[in-house]
Amino acid sequence: MIFVIAAGVRLFDALHPIDHASWRESDIGSISRNFVREDMDPLMPRIDWRGDGPGFAEMELPAYPWLIAVSYKMFGINDILGRVINLLFSIGTLIFFYRLARKYLDGYGAVLAFAFFAFNPLVFESATSVQPEGLTMLAYVGAAYFFARWRQSDKDTDLAAAALFTALAILAKATAAHIGILFAITFIERYGWNVVKQLRVYAFAIVTLLPAAIWYIHAKGLWKTYGNSLGVSNEYHWIGLDFFTNSYFIKGIAANELFYVWTISGAVIALFGIITGFRQRTARYCVAWLASISLFLLIAARTTADDWASYYHIFAVAPAAILFGFGFQKIADLARRSADTFSDRLVVSNLIRFAFIALLAMIGISAYLIEARAVRAHIADMRKPDPSYTQAAAIKPRLTSQGLILSSGGKCVDDDGYALAYNVSFMFYWLDRKGWNICTQDQSLANVDAFAKKGAVYFVAQRSTIAQKTGFTEELRARFPVDAETDDFIVFGLTQDMISASR
Repeated sequence: MIFVIAAGVRLFDALHPIDHASWRESDIGSISRNFVREDMDPLMPRIDWRGDGPGFAEMELPAYPWLIAVSYKMFGINDILGRVINLLFSIGTLIFFYRLARKYLDGYGAVLAFAFFAFNPLVFESATSVQPEGLTMLAYVGAAYFFARWRQSDKDTDLAAAALFTALAILAKATAAHIGILFAITFIERYGWNVVKQLRVYAFAIVTLLPAAIWYIHAKGLWKTYGNSLGVSNEYHWIGLDFFTNSYFIKGIAANELFYVWTISGAVIALFGIITGFRQRTARYCVAWLASISLFLLIAARTTADDWASYYHIFAVAPAAILFGFGFQKIADLARRSADTFSDRLVVSNLIRFAFIALLAMIGISAYLIEARAVRAHIADMRKPDPSYTQAAAIKPRLTSQGLILSSGGKCVDDDGYALAYNVSFMFYWLDRKGWNICTQDQSLANVDAFAKKGAVYFVAQRSTIAQKTGFTEELRARFPVDAETDDFIVFGLTQDMISASR
């Protein structure tokens, strides 16, 4: 029942285009579209904010946008296809997670863990977002499941499957590599110092890491050659000395974990399970898993502490859900031990069991009703296009001159002076144009003129962005004609013909 409900609400959430101002969704959409229109070579992904170059960009292995492109070839270009593909990945992830939960929990605990996982906000959002997290989580949870099977069976086939899924997870998203820490801990726990003599351990490491090393070296070459990156080399993510003097990082990571991963009640129940059952395999395994994730979150704290980066915390949902189910198991164990103090054990035991089942039913029904209400509100909100989406639709027919555009971007550097990936892709995607972004600190008439000389025929300026430089909006209006204007955007004509005509 939980599986059917979870799949059903995901399906409803998949039936809308890329209509929010999400740079990540727009980039995946544009890469998929460019595969179809330009070249289907999966090793050479192309973005829209390419300027006057070919647009090859550094990113994770573009398996997901390439699959979307294949669906475009079959059914035509439609944003919904990308969401449906991720929906299928999500269903596979749910199956893997339930099978994983059954490795560590009994029936009731596994069901509760499954419900926690299936309706977690991060897992739910990734299920139909046009982002690589869907494929990443399928491979990530699949790797954890097959590794758990290998721990029980000691079969090389299970270990090989775990290695292949791990390799795919890292290729789909390099941040998934932290799971290797969990696997290393498990290998050491199993073999002790003899781990250095185990050929299967070396084989596992080679299979999981070599494909990723080959791909990311190739992707780095695209960055060095063409200067385009989807936030890998063009943004500084890593921890610095200010981590020890600025509480923002710890507070941000903790807030993302508490509100997006655990929820307050989930954290309390999981903590009860850890405290009362730490010596048990389930608790120790999940704590080690969370430790490996925490290390990654700390290393990349300059990104993972930000609220917008909550999806980086999605990896923690699986061990959190298992600990949630484990906590409920420990509560049930406590109830059963309390029942043993009564004389008529059979009657009292049945009453306790009935009360426990009734409690689970009440929790399940209440959680479903709350979730259903939240999902309805979420779907209603998601079906309301972002204002910039509707404004782009109004702007597009006004751009009568063919050619490249210049569009407002984000900040060049953060408040501490570290580089940021300032490229904002959604207007390129919605207007179906190629061109450049200009970051906020570089906004000037001289730079806009420089882009015009390179071939930009329009400047699609976001009001809030150009307003960050005092007087810049007025300078633009005085220098260039306004070809379109909406609540959030002003489009300036940059060619000399447009300027002459306006005068």
